Amino acid sequence: MLRNDTVRLNVQFRDFNGNAINPKSVKLVIYDKQELVVETITEGVIDLSQGNYFYDYTADSDFIYEFSGIYFGKPVVAREAVQVKFN
Repeated sequence: MLRNDTVRLNVQFRDFNGNAINPKSVKLVIYDKQELVVETITEGVIDLSQGNYFYDYTADSDFIYEFSGIYFGKPVVAREAVQVKFN
């Protein structure tokens, strides 16, 4: 990802059997490299299809993103690091 470019952050939530699931209260949290919260996003996360969500995000430095939600009363979390470079 290039600095100040927009990237589509995606997640595919699945159960233990690999089936796509739609958790409740899906949110996106952005962390910096030191794992400090930069931003919490609860509005605008798009439910594309069963279990697939995305959010378009613009960043100027490396970050970690985490999609999370609740499925049958239990938390589900997906996390990934993104490296931003200047070209």
